Amino acid sequence: MDHRRLHPGLRRSAAHRRLTTVLNEAGRRGWTDPLILTGAGLCLLSAAAFVLRERLARTPVLPLRLLRSRPMSGAAAIGLLFNFAFYGMIFTASLYFQHHRGLTALRTGLALFPEVAMTMFASVLSGRLARRTGHRPLVVTGMLLGAAGLAGWAAAGPDPDYLLLVGPMMAAGFGTSFALTGATATVMSAAPDAYSGTASALFNTTRQVGSAAGVALGGSLLAAAAGFPAGLRTSMAIGAAAYLMAAALGFFCVPPKRHRRAAG
Repeated sequence: MDHRRLHPGLRRSAAHRRLTTVLNEAGRRGWTDPLILTGAGLCLLSAAAFVLRERLARTPVLPLRLLRSRPMSGAAAIGLLFNFAFYGMIFTASLYFQHHRGLTALRTGLALFPEVAMTMFASVLSGRLARRTGHRPLVVTGMLLGAAGLAGWAAAGPDPDYLLLVGPMMAAGFGTSFALTGATATVMSAAPDAYSGTASALFNTTRQVGSAAGVALGGSLLAAAAGFPAGLRTSMAIGAAAYLMAAALGFFCVPPKRHRRAAG
């Protein structure tokens, strides 16, 4: 099997494009608009057609039997959820700072810098801790931190002081990066060596779908809400729920560390 074909085939799925379009337009047209409902139905049909094609194909892009592995499918879902929450927060926060608080693009970047800085620190720390603790504690802890961060922003009020938002942003950035290494390692270790390219493509694709959905839904919520603060807080609350779902999946799907038996 030529694994080089897997990445474009997964990334550019029709269901992915239609889902992004539906979420983008829902804020402007409304969730009950006939075109939105039709688009949502087409997303489901596209996903079903993909599954059917994979079942019937001689050389499937994504052998469905791989998804029976709880670590692989669970870690892929975790990647979707934390990208949904993280990039949805980045997008809505940047719009909030620029359009509601009147900051320039440069000052908005500086306002978001604490969150980005924590991602760099957390990735190094998680790589070192994983050797001692395994990946499950890191994934669960990271997702709980992300949930606490977005929940803290949602609870901070309609127009909080910036200093009250630094902690929530840092928690979300740290938690997402802290869990990324463990989720990636879980997907790759769950796949047979012959399907390592498939596992990598699956994980990257689910993360991209999560990012696109988080940005699109966040924009829709801002457009549909009575004002930026209300839409932003709703988006943060949904992101916190996504992080909590990812934490639960991490607990049940990421294997615990296996301790070596002492020679004796």
